[in-house]
Amino acid sequence: MRVKKLSLVIFLFTIFLVFSLAVQAADADLIAHYQFEGDLTDAESNFSDFKVTGDRIFNSGGKINFGQGKNGQAAVFDGSSGLFLAENLIDDYSYSIAFWLRADTINQFTTTFFAGLSDQESGIESWISFVPQGPSGRTMLWSGNNWYDADGNFKIPEDQWVHLAAAVDQGEVHFYINGTEHFRGSDFPDVFSEIEAKFALGVNYWDNPFEGKIDDLRIYDQPLTAEEVAELAAGAEKIEVKAETKVELDPQSVSVHDPMIIKENGSFYVFGSHLAAAKSEDLIEWKQVSGDWDASNPIIPNPEEELQETLAWPEPDAESTWAKSPIKIRAKDTNKYHLYFSSAHWESERSNISLAVSDNIEGPYEFDRILIRKYEEGQYSREAGENFRHQKHPGVIDPHVFYDKNGRLWMLYGSYAGGLHLLEMDEETGYPENYNPETGYLEEGSGYGKKLAGGGHSPIEGGYILYNPETDYYYLYMSFGTLAADGGYNIRVARSKNVDGPYLDPQGTDLREYDSGSWADAVNYGAKLIGNFVFEKSELGYLSPGHNSAYYDQSSGKSFVIFHSRYPGQGEYHQVRVHQTLFNQKGWPVITPHAYNGESLSAVSGETAVSGEKISGSYQFVNHGRNIQNGYKEINYSEEIKLNADGSISGEVRGSWKLIDDYFAEITIEGETYYGAFISQFDRGLAKEVMTFSALSDKGVTVWGSQY
Repeated sequence: MRVKKLSLVIFLFTIFLVFSLAVQAADADLIAHYQFEGDLTDAESNFSDFKVTGDRIFNSGGKINFGQGKNGQAAVFDGSSGLFLAENLIDDYSYSIAFWLRADTINQFTTTFFAGLSDQESGIESWISFVPQGPSGRTMLWSGNNWYDADGNFKIPEDQWVHLAAAVDQGEVHFYINGTEHFRGSDFPDVFSEIEAKFALGVNYWDNPFEGKIDDLRIYDQPLTAEEVAELAAGAEKIEVKAETKVELDPQSVSVHDPMIIKENGSFYVFGSHLAAAKSEDLIEWKQVSGDWDASNPIIPNPEEELQETLAWPEPDAESTWAKSPIKIRAKDTNKYHLYFSSAHWESERSNISLAVSDNIEGPYEFDRILIRKYEEGQYSREAGENFRHQKHPGVIDPHVFYDKNGRLWMLYGSYAGGLHLLEMDEETGYPENYNPETGYLEEGSGYGKKLAGGGHSPIEGGYILYNPETDYYYLYMSFGTLAADGGYNIRVARSKNVDGPYLDPQGTDLREYDSGSWADAVNYGAKLIGNFVFEKSELGYLSPGHNSAYYDQSSGKSFVIFHSRYPGQGEYHQVRVHQTLFNQKGWPVITPHAYNGESLSAVSGETAVSGEKISGSYQFVNHGRNIQNGYKEINYSEEIKLNADGSISGEVRGSWKLIDDYFAEITIEGETYYGAFISQFDRGLAKEVMTFSALSDKGVTVWGSQY
């Protein structure tokens, strides 16, 4: 994974083990609020007052009165006047705008809220406009950059109060009318980052002024969620938000970013970014083997010197190494431990995957060679035999080297860019089969391997493939989103009968079809197994869990996912987590709600289809959904439900449940059925054993329950 520099100093982080899960009335991220209660002031006192203009944004004259509004008073626009505000109310690529309006008359192109710049001398046409009647004849959020139409597919009526809102997040745009989403799209222009924008109500540079009323204008410096917009449209004075949550860290865990697992000599090891590594005998208690990127690191001593060649490939030079893949090569004349890793820099388009070798699992490893390279856009790629294209060719980081069920060796790799790719490896050397040791490159024009998922800069990385002999499927685990606490990392899965695909999700969609950079489109691909959540009763939860590895234990038949996660209230600090994966009635993995503590699947009760004895009771319920979440704003907080002895579900969600055979679960919520399992687990927050369930729908949505 692509680890920020702050990870290098993460061990200096001071941990405060404090809990807080209160709900408070607050308008988080509200930077300007114009209520028009007889004046034009900002109730947040961050910006100057509106100034009255004439019939265009810079014309003098004009008059604004106040009349009965949606909430108290409102600004009254007479069709010949407008309001002008100082510059830079919004100055970045993530924001929200919300207000009430009541149009006396609706004319085509007339604006209500206008922001941006139109300058004939410089040729700048960078603006947005809320228009009751746009070019299509319908209400829309309109942008002058490339004429982007966020069409609401609906024309608001005259003489009625209507709530309009838009949320923009790095190109993803949502447009709402009366609290309902009417448009969702990607690639919305970055209007405000590079200009000193002008802001106005009721007027712009060209069109007839607005006639009607505007009330309760709010500007936020973050994208509001659909739920928050709905609150405003329902008349909320303030958005009710969760206070910052601090989740206790696990004293038995360690900090290894992008943990890739290997079992050797009876012990489990995880190797991660930089030169972090850790060791465990039971997957529960971990001990740090290495951490700091310095000369004394036992994995690769003197890394700046030892890895000079690979660090120099990016421009500027890489400052560390990223995700690693450890494996013991089985060839008789090799019997070496190979550590595959990536070198990259946040400011460089170039990266590579390299190899280090050791006789000992714990090192020291010696640099062997660079294996695969990524180039700048348009630079000639020897591997591809053509100029490098980021939308087509893979990001050369995040390797996973593994054996398939027939003993063939493969490398999976990739990040964003052209998607996840699979290369067959030479089992004797541990190099790609198409690698030429004389040139130090893949054979010219031989390619980067076979694409398995993504492309078009879709937000997928950290791929891992694991074969399960009980289901006879290969499972492709992936992380969608990005790694930071507010990056929305989440783990998804697809499966195939063949190691080289095609990999399909529960809906039967080939993951190669996700070939756009739109985060909004992610809802359509992969089974989402885990994302941001909080169990409120237990005071436990994760932010951006991701870059997992996976392990199948042949002796016990247990399967696990191993990943790093950040935590509510803990900033960018991260720890390793291990969760058991169970396989449902349809052969799909589901992740257990709590970290592994030695539990095993066992019969919940006899052979009855529904048992109230062990399962019935009160549960914390989480629906993980399918979207990529913004960490600070979009956490799936648990809801309180009851699984009743008669097989019904009551509380904040309603439905039914069944116990099938010994432990399989069927959970039906609002007509959607989820398939999974019941298992007793240790709840670290409540410090007791509880019954849990984890289940997955045919639409790729995971639900969890944890008794309390």
